[in-house]
Amino acid sequence: EEYAEAKLFYFWLNGTDDKATVNDKPNGLLMQPNEFTTISLEPDEYLGGLCDLTGEIGRFAVQRGTARDSEGVKFCMETNLSILFAMETLQRFPSGSSIHKKMDQLRFSVEKLERMLYELSLLHSTGRRIVADSMNEAEMDRQGKDDL
Repeated sequence: EEYAEAKLFYFWLNGTDDKATVNDKPNGLLMQPNEFTTISLEPDEYLGGLCDLTGEIGRFAVQRGTARDSEGVKFCMETNLSILFAMETLQRFPSGSSIHKKMDQLRFSVEKLERMLYELSLLHSTGRRIVADSMNEAEMDRQGKDDL
């Protein structure tokens, strides 16, 4: 599952472009099970990696949200939502797998991204600018004295 998750995330970010950078928009493509040619995967390993991928996409979305990139967060949410819908359409999961336990985490990931997108929309609509950098005490003291 860890291999599947890592490979899926890399492919989602870069596709087949090995020269992509973290500032580029993610490719957004998902590998199909038959595209894992180096190491073949069992169905439960692929599905588990797919569920775990949504956590990585969620962390990526937090980075985009910190940069106030609403479109990037929306793209991440749409990817996780697509995975959730695909997983929910399965009639049953492979026997003996822990996929059903990961579904709650997947739903939570989608909800978290929906909240993040909502909060970004509020920031945008109110015109508020929040600076993510923190100041140390000396800078704050100096600013306070400058205001006098």
